[in-house]
Amino acid sequence: MSVIFGNLTVFFALAAMVSFAVRSLWKEHRQGSHCGGDCTSCGGCHSCQDVRKLS
Repeated sequence: MSVIFGNLTVFFALAAMVSFAVRSLWKEHRQGSHCGGDCTSCGGCHSCQDVRKLS
């Protein structure tokens, strides 16, 4: 019985971490604060500023 309880505890902890990660990504996507990889239309992310300095 304790093995099942341990497995369930690990399962629910992992499920909680995954749900928080997905929630965070979804909130960033809705706010438009994510980087799409297109530095020509971006001006805010650190990566795109570095690319512009090099060119």
